[in-house]
Amino acid sequence: MNLLFIILFFVGLFAIYDVIRKVNNNILSQTEEIKKLRKEMTEKNSKHE
Repeated sequence: MNLLFIILFFVGLFAIYDVIRKVNNNILSQTEEIKKLRKEMTEKNSKHE
């Protein structure tokens, strides 16, 4: 019975780690997209002036 709880505990920890990793990767990719959009916007604004 204790072995089952230990296995479930580690599976739960891995699941939480995986979710945090996915969220972190999503945040990083969104940050890169925002940087690209800012750069494009500043380039377009400077061309119009």
